[in-house]
Amino acid sequence: MKKLLISLMIVLAAVVGGSAVMSGTTAQAAKTKFTHLKATPKKMRGTWYHKDAKRGMFKIVIKKHSFRYKYDDQNSLIKKLDVTKDYQKGKLALYGFDSKTTPSGGTVLFNYTKKINGKKRHVLVELPQGSGINPDVFTKTKPKRTYTVSQKVLNKRPDPITQ
Repeated sequence: MKKLLISLMIVLAAVVGGSAVMSGTTAQAAKTKFTHLKATPKKMRGTWYHKDAKRGMFKIVIKKHSFRYKYDDQNSLIKKLDVTKDYQKGKLALYGFDSKTTPSGGTVLFNYTKKINGKKRHVLVELPQGSGINPDVFTKTKPKRTYTVSQKVLNKRPDPITQ
């Protein structure tokens, strides 16, 4: 009887201890990872368009080491590009584009799949600058109308990095 009780306690301790260790690794795996990339990811490169009903057509051109943002006569080019990636398992990967020489906040984009004209398309989504604003969607072809994604998509962002 004593041996049975001792073996039962050992099994119980192993189960409780194992679950405590597992929950500790889960908490560590959920942390946001922040890295600087040497170049822009290939999937994000190319010319991307966004049509805004009030402001007209926007165009961004992403190359391996440069980022160009065009709107009407406004044109900004970043040649020495600092690309950062925020990632958390099970969440969206956010990519920040900013200048290495004169950081200014830059632009934050993420890859997304959206149904456009009945087909699933790879698009880039720009994070909005304020709350309650739907994110802008950039497509590979010039769109005839404005595309956005819902606020629910933003809930899949990685948790903020705490220092």
